[in-house]
Amino acid sequence: MNARPQRSHKSGPRPPSLGSNLWTLLALLVLLGLSAGSALLRLGPFNTVANLGIAVIKALLVLTIFMRLKTDNALLRIVASAGFAWLAVIIALSLSDVLTRTPLLAPW
Repeated sequence: MNARPQRSHKSGPRPPSLGSNLWTLLALLVLLGLSAGSALLRLGPFNTVANLGIAVIKALLVLTIFMRLKTDNALLRIVASAGFAWLAVIIALSLSDVLTRTPLLAPW
């Protein structure tokens, strides 16, 4: 009498375990501390490079663990990749616009 209802659709991958979520949270908090601590150091141009690297690592953690891109089907990974490629195009176009402007002097 304990018959479970059969699902007619695929419900997706299993969610990450509590331990996996806690390890990811700990890693994100450590990376947050690193990025906050690097703001206090005088590293010159390397400061920007280090903070961007830390931000990329944090984004990859969120994408793979919390958005389940590691275990979900390939279509979701393709859509996420296309979204980030489009974001890169928009950032590149905006950056090229800002970097190619000539400064205008005040008319007075």
